[in-house]
Amino acid sequence: MPTIDSIEIASKELETILTSYMQKKINGTLGDYDADEYEQIQNCLDRLKDLQANSYISMRDSKQSTSDAKDHMDKKQVELQDVMYEKRHILEEIVQCREFRSVYQDVELIPIEEFQSKAGPEYLIDSDNPHQLMINRLKYELVVRAELKEQKEVLEQRKVQLIKENIKVQRKVDQFDKLLDDFVESTGPVVEALTAEEKVNMVTEQEPTVETVDAMDTTG
Repeated sequence: MPTIDSIEIASKELETILTSYMQKKINGTLGDYDADEYEQIQNCLDRLKDLQANSYISMRDSKQSTSDAKDHMDKKQVELQDVMYEKRHILEEIVQCREFRSVYQDVELIPIEEFQSKAGPEYLIDSDNPHQLMINRLKYELVVRAELKEQKEVLEQRKVQLIKENIKVQRKVDQFDKLLDDFVESTGPVVEALTAEEKVNMVTEQEPTVETVDAMDTTG
């Protein structure tokens, strides 16, 4: 890449040659065609042209490099913006996760002391890790509740069976009550007849006979 100094040197050299040429022409000392002097001028002009061409090429390459660097910077800027956006999104997710209230937080779990004393060894793995401990407690809670549900279903079935049996017994009792009522109702006329007969007998026993009255009168 040509430098300003090299261009300036070539320009100074050409200026010196041309000044000398003009001075000779003014003084009238300019002789016939001087091949050496002409060659020097031509060499200086060629060198300046080369420097100009090289400068143009260098400037073009520099512009291209600058454009490439700008494109690269723009690309990196976009990537940086994407990273910053992703970072902000992740931070928001972290905040939401920290503020998130899981439904498991409202589940009434078996007390930790009871869990540690009754749960099997498979539920006590990595108990030092709070997250794993919560998972283990939830798994154990699920098993216990499933067992309790089975027991409840068995008791519900037993309850239904007892209710059915009680209904059958109650129906039999009701049948016996009806039979007893029917029996009592059917014996009503018999009771009435016996009661009437008993009344008649009592009246008969209370009335004196004719012979008894006459005997009483004679005695008197």
